[in-house]
Amino acid sequence: MKKVICFILALFIFALAGCDTVLNQPPQQSAESSADESDISVPEDTADVFLPEPAEGIWFVSTEEELKGLDLDAFNGVPTICITEDFEFTSDHVIDRPVILYYGAESARAQQKGILISTRQSGEIKIYSTVASLFEKGVLTVDAPQCAVTWESDILPEKKAVSYYCNALSFNGETLSDLGGKGNATVTDIKIDGFEDGTFSLRGNVITLGYPLVMGDGDVESAALLIQTNGKYDSKTYNLKENHTLTVTDGDGSTRTYLLIPQRLSYGLPVMEINTNLHAPILSKNEYVKGSLTIDGTVYPMQIKGRGNASWNSFPKKSYRIKLDKGESLFGLPQNRDWVLTGNYADKSLIRNAVAHDIAASLDGLDFTSTHVSVNLYLNGKYMGVYTFADKIEEGAGRLDFTDLPDDEPNTFGGLDIGFLIEIGWDFDGENDYNKDYFDSQKVLRIYVKEPKSDRANTPEFTYAKQYILAMEHAIIMNDGWEDFIDLDSWVDWFIATELTFNMESAYYRSCYMWKRDGGKLMMGPVWDFDMAFGNHLGDLYDYNGFCTTESTYQYIRINWMNYLIKYDTFNDAVKARWNEKKDELLATALESVDRHSSSLEGSQQQNFKVWNIMTQQIGMGKVNPKEYDTYEKQVQYVRDFINTRFEYLDERINNEF
Repeated sequence: MKKVICFILALFIFALAGCDTVLNQPPQQSAESSADESDISVPEDTADVFLPEPAEGIWFVSTEEELKGLDLDAFNGVPTICITEDFEFTSDHVIDRPVILYYGAESARAQQKGILISTRQSGEIKIYSTVASLFEKGVLTVDAPQCAVTWESDILPEKKAVSYYCNALSFNGETLSDLGGKGNATVTDIKIDGFEDGTFSLRGNVITLGYPLVMGDGDVESAALLIQTNGKYDSKTYNLKENHTLTVTDGDGSTRTYLLIPQRLSYGLPVMEINTNLHAPILSKNEYVKGSLTIDGTVYPMQIKGRGNASWNSFPKKSYRIKLDKGESLFGLPQNRDWVLTGNYADKSLIRNAVAHDIAASLDGLDFTSTHVSVNLYLNGKYMGVYTFADKIEEGAGRLDFTDLPDDEPNTFGGLDIGFLIEIGWDFDGENDYNKDYFDSQKVLRIYVKEPKSDRANTPEFTYAKQYILAMEHAIIMNDGWEDFIDLDSWVDWFIATELTFNMESAYYRSCYMWKRDGGKLMMGPVWDFDMAFGNHLGDLYDYNGFCTTESTYQYIRINWMNYLIKYDTFNDAVKARWNEKKDELLATALESVDRHSSSLEGSQQQNFKVWNIMTQQIGMGKVNPKEYDTYEKQVQYVRDFINTRFEYLDERINNEF
């Protein structure tokens, strides 16, 4: 006699009085699949089940293939099926007659596929198992309105799970809840009028209706549903922000009742909802608007304003800066109040920023690289598309810690010798959008002191940062003592990351950052702003056979500090050594990142480009030909091909001559 985990099971009382509670407290689940019963506790499986002796009409099953191959029609009586091993269900397996089921496997896997006992015959269905999660996980579903179901065990499924997944005449001698019924009319599909991307799934008595991201609040609250039942159609308006019971009647007047659970499709990405007070518009990069941010049901009071240069001034899909009322750890990132949402409007692959920051993060000489998380964004109830959510570049724990000195001897230049963060940020129209004082050096223009806060040039912090940069520039030009001013490792890693991605815009033109700790040397980075990188800017070198940091012909950045450093053996030798140390890892990281991020956007990108129908349009200074690269897949392949081609060029040039 075969013995597996669990022992013969005892009575379970399921009272009809619990039905209202069941209907009013539905499970929380993902709309991509049927219900995820995260609010149903799963009992511990502690007993043993003794399976029957082998005999005619008794089948022992240890694989899905064996289950699929059962010939139950060859047996006239009530068949007995004994599941003796754990295995994954790749599809539903229908048993169309009363049956005795022994489930002796140790657990029930949450595959949303499994065994469906579905019959209109009368009789009895017996279940022997201590795996109470058979119902909770949706591994077992019973649709047998003429059959009495008995579950014989001292470890029982919860009432809620039985009501969701068991439609039967009775369960352990008790009448079931108001869900289910004897009616032969079955809901076979539900469509949302005006929207093609909704999803429909049915398990037991639970219908999960996924509605697409592009549905705004008004659409969701008054959605016309086309309900199909056995070839017949009915239309009714529902508020998809609420759960509903749905009753259908067959030709004999018999009914069946379902629990309808509408949920927004997330397509595998987090959904962020921002609501400003009174739905006030966000019109400025300088003035915050108060509101709230909601992620997975958690509400964070916050303020929001615009951000960016060309992305704010020229693109309809805006980027934003968020300031929470208090520091929070979002998506596992270090706790902070300040965050950034980037629209990536000019990047039709939607992944350039995320991929570039993965590349930079693999270069530990950069010390800090922000993390970019792709999200689906709603603003005041309207879907805005796919954004990247990221740490803001600023001084603070978990970001740029000015007081966290390295082990080597600190730099002692100047009187204050303080930490600071500077940004080089030119504007297209020549105006000072930051409304802050800045200074120019001989080779680099518009240098802003971001940290410590130095909006005006007469502060000691501003003066110190300016003196340091001008002295550093002089040392670089004269090739005399520049190593005392710059952190060589970070400058080398920044050069490699910038060149591999061909991020010309951040090469001393805009969104170019440098920082130093108290008593430390000036470090390049953190890196930022890659939506126009990876071959996506009209100002790029035609064939990309050159260095974007030193050989670009785009506006004023033709001569900068890197043009001098790249002539010096100390810098060249450091670049060559570092490239050969990291190049294989860099290429693998870049290509894996492209695959991972583009795969995660498979569903969301379609929703994004329904809102922003730009795939075949020329956007801003974008270089990628929209007529040739007219699909998302082609846009991603362009990035992949660019990385491979650029890698080969850099490997050849760095290892030969600069």
